[in-house]
Amino acid sequence: MMRLAATYAAFSRVAIARAGRERGDLYGRIVFFAIILGVFSSLWRAAAEGGLPTATEPRALVWYLAVTEWIVLSTPPIHLEIQEAIRAGDVVYRLGRPVSYVGAELAGTFGVLAVRLPLLGLTAFLCAFAFTGWIPPARAFAVVVPFGVAAAALLAALHVWIGLLAFWLHDVSPVYWVCQKLMFVLGGLMLPLEVYPAVIQRIAWLTPFPALLAGPASVMLAGGGATPAALARDLAFWGGVTAAGLGWTFRRVARNVTINGG
Repeated sequence: MMRLAATYAAFSRVAIARAGRERGDLYGRIVFFAIILGVFSSLWRAAAEGGLPTATEPRALVWYLAVTEWIVLSTPPIHLEIQEAIRAGDVVYRLGRPVSYVGAELAGTFGVLAVRLPLLGLTAFLCAFAFTGWIPPARAFAVVVPFGVAAAALLAALHVWIGLLAFWLHDVSPVYWVCQKLMFVLGGLMLPLEVYPAVIQRIAWLTPFPALLAGPASVMLAGGGATPAALARDLAFWGGVTAAGLGWTFRRVARNVTINGG
């Protein structure tokens, strides 16, 4: 068990080193992050000054968006790497390793998160403060940070699951795009779920997307949003569903490769 854990830790260290060298991608995400927060900060401030009704204070909305974008932008597009490995046939050789292919991909993805989450989190904090001149209570960060990290890890696992679909689909991009659009609406990426019609809210809570984005970010809004117990429950449930789905999908993949002589 210790040797297996050390092996997965090695995958994470390699991913951390690679992520540290890919500075262009990281800098691009930081700049994009700042632009997004700046644009929407100005938009919501102008809407409030123009007398248009808003769901909550514009400054709280900026911090809400900072949290959701922090989670999304920190998560690497691992599904594309898995897809290319499957297309090239490299994955067949990796399936023969004494460690789980899915476990190795997850370990590497978590290594990338270990680099991006702190840096993009600092970017979120500095930009949100610069655009609002306000910092939410410390208790909000005590909830947002751990649950945001857990949400990013779960989102990364979902991306791995999407990548595995490349064994059956020629291109998994449409699946990713659908997932991305569902996060936009049902996850409350840009705006809290409370601004949507009641029917959309009910549908949203039947999916994992609110637990990934709206749940952690809602702590920044007036009223405190979801409780830590509710966030932990939702993330644990959808984490279990994702783990079961990954396990089932990978078993099907391994069986198909074996049947076809891979």
